[in-house]
Amino acid sequence: MGVRDKTRERLKDFFGAVVPSDPRQAYEANGAGPSGQDWRNIFDSITDMITVHDRDFNIIYANRAAGERLGLPRLNEGKAKCFEFYHGSNCPPEGCPSCACLRTGEAAVFETFEPHLNMYIEIRAIPRFDNRGGLVGLIHVVRDITKRRLTEEELDIHRNHLEWLVGERTAEISRVNERLQREISERQMAEMEREMLIEELREALSNVKTLSGLLPICAWCKKIRDDSGYWRQVEAYVSEHSDAEFTHAICPHCMEKLRDDLEELK
Repeated sequence: MGVRDKTRERLKDFFGAVVPSDPRQAYEANGAGPSGQDWRNIFDSITDMITVHDRDFNIIYANRAAGERLGLPRLNEGKAKCFEFYHGSNCPPEGCPSCACLRTGEAAVFETFEPHLNMYIEIRAIPRFDNRGGLVGLIHVVRDITKRRLTEEELDIHRNHLEWLVGERTAEISRVNERLQREISERQMAEMEREMLIEELREALSNVKTLSGLLPICAWCKKIRDDSGYWRQVEAYVSEHSDAEFTHAICPHCMEKLRDDLEELK
């Protein structure tokens, strides 16, 4: 593919069907600008800002949108440096992809916010070549994408806020869930302790034997009559019907009586 064909294909990428099949119909021999009133009218009807630059950063042609938005003077009255009108500076900005296009001969597409124009812009820089394949400048196509970028930023704000709300809600649910888990564990522990206490009480009650009701006891020998009608010693009866155990001793009164009896025996 020749140089002319490459130039025509690159232009078609940006302008589509408005580019003539023969690039010589689109540019004058010196590459200063479009030829033909029809082509000029079509060019001026494009709402994107389109400027044609030479290798020295001079704007040698601009469509109506670029002229009105940039406030360009009549180009035949003097040189208009692109960096003055696009960036409000007295020299090309550092790292400008459009300027790099003049060095590399490769097309560049990028988005940026331009403070001088106070807008977000999409810039497409297309290198221009002469009939001998020499790089003579570039075509600069600028589209105002401020509304789109502001919409995207607003969507980002809403998305970030929504993500924050979801995060906060998730954290709150996690805290509530942890609190419920603790309460459930505490209740389960309390229930286990209650069951253990009940079991201990049941076991203790099963070992308790009580004596109740009327006990027939001999007024003289103090024996107790059991349910079978037998008279039994108090110790035997109580031991059988309770967990009590007996040890034997002599009270002072009985001790005194026993002493008197022993004295009489002597």
